[in-house]
Amino acid sequence: MNRSIVGVTVVSVVLVALQLSLLTQLRLSGTVVMVVWLWPMTVGLTGLTVPALVAAVVTGYLFDAHATTPFGLSIAVGVALALGAVRMGREGVGDLDSAAFWVTPALGALAGFTSPLLFVAAGVFAFDFSLWRGSLVATMVVNGIAGIILARPLARLARLAVGSDGRGRR
Repeated sequence: MNRSIVGVTVVSVVLVALQLSLLTQLRLSGTVVMVVWLWPMTVGLTGLTVPALVAAVVTGYLFDAHATTPFGLSIAVGVALALGAVRMGREGVGDLDSAAFWVTPALGALAGFTSPLLFVAAGVFAFDFSLWRGSLVATMVVNGIAGIILARPLARLARLAVGSDGRGRR
């Protein structure tokens, strides 16, 4: 098994454990900060497709196994974010070394802002309309702000996990 796959899997399991035990208890404006959606995006910024997809599937699978939502929705959101970030990561967008300091937090904000919307939209396709409870806008704003704060630390963690120096190089 590839070192990057093992590293991403271990970090993904730890992040899901933190999500389930800590972050689901700490609600900001009645919403939960979803690190399990931000993590695949930050792994994708390394430019490596397989580790990013592994991060999306592992975090989505483990989170969905404990959530009351339809199984697979978190996986779908994570995969969409990871694939988009891989494209940007291969071009050097969001690279911690060569991009501007604000780029990675801006991408984190974009991922945090759009991921709840993707989740609810995927729920509509799964005929689960109960995902509309609460304020979708508040969830988007809180996760966007969390994306600004957590994107750079998670991107550094992703680079350590995959053993990459950025843009898909090892």
